[in-house]
Amino acid sequence: MNILNRGFISVKPTSNFLLWKKSQSTEELIEPELAEATVYLIEEEFWDEEEILKKYFKKIAKQEFFSCSQTAETMPKMESVEDFFKFFTAEFGTFVFDLLKNPINSEKVDL
Repeated sequence: MNILNRGFISVKPTSNFLLWKKSQSTEELIEPELAEATVYLIEEEFWDEEEILKKYFKKIAKQEFFSCSQTAETMPKMESVEDFFKFFTAEFGTFVFDLLKNPINSEKVDL
């Protein structure tokens, strides 16, 4: 097992996000409690969760909305952290452990 030099933000959709998603597709809605979280790796050491979220909330929201609609015009506006919390919940952590032996692969995603 290896510890990675990253912290994380775990993001889950709220009912507002799921209602917006329904307006974008015909997929059946799931309950927010059953929605799967997305984990975003960030710098390993941070002291202020609000400051770290201010740094990343627009990128995270764009990625989350992009997974449902690739038209920027249909995506809700994200001007503040308060806007972010209308559509998502977030949890923070500083320990990321890799339980696998094979190396981590990554690919660049441009939005």
